[in-house]
Amino acid sequence: MNDLKIVIADDDVSSRTILRHFIHLFPNYNVVAEATSGEEFLQLVLQEQPDIVLVDINMPGLDGMEAVKICRQLLPALQVIFITGYDEFAVEAFEVSATDYIVKPIERTRLFYALEKARKLIEMAKQCAAVKAKQPSKRLGIRSKNSIVLLPMEDILFVEKESRKTVIHTANEQYETTETLNEIERELDNCFFKTHRSYIINLKKIIKITQVGETYLAHFFDSEKVAYISKLKFHEVQRRIFDMNN
Repeated sequence: MNDLKIVIADDDVSSRTILRHFIHLFPNYNVVAEATSGEEFLQLVLQEQPDIVLVDINMPGLDGMEAVKICRQLLPALQVIFITGYDEFAVEAFEVSATDYIVKPIERTRLFYALEKARKLIEMAKQCAAVKAKQPSKRLGIRSKNSIVLLPMEDILFVEKESRKTVIHTANEQYETTETLNEIERELDNCFFKTHRSYIINLKKIIKITQVGETYLAHFFDSEKVAYISKLKFHEVQRRIFDMNN
């Protein structure tokens, strides 16, 4: 495996120096960037696309916990290790699926254990992805005009009820059918969820969720299309995405 990329976020320079020094002693890990605030951390994560982040919780402005919650919407597979001077945040840390939680002062052996734990989780995720890639993709068969279209489910972003027709959206195409939303829902696998009376969304394709008034918009990888999530379904969507990534 190639070296794993690490971003450190801590407003205390001595803590960053100790972490960088220890990591330099470990093989197969590489610190690619350091941040001193939650806002800077977010920018660096998007820029560097690290495998692992070491994050202090108490930072000026946007704190580490909130910054990680935002990052997890964008990079669900990101391995998070919290580094903090307090143990009061441990429960909340594991609620956001932190890989580990280290209380300062930082010990070299403890840090190495946490990094190796993150490495194993990354390797397991890659192995699972490789197995899934070898399996034949499931397809959704729909009647569209005078044809039967067989769409790989992994290509579907969302399904939308539009007047008397139903529209299946991929990143670059859309397919209309007279089949109802409920009929299509019965054929889809468990990656799909009815987020609104008129929408079924592929939760694996969501890159971020934004709020607009009383409702929410789901945004997708490699597409400018959006789908609606009702206020009543928002927390269930969050829970399902969390479960899928753990």
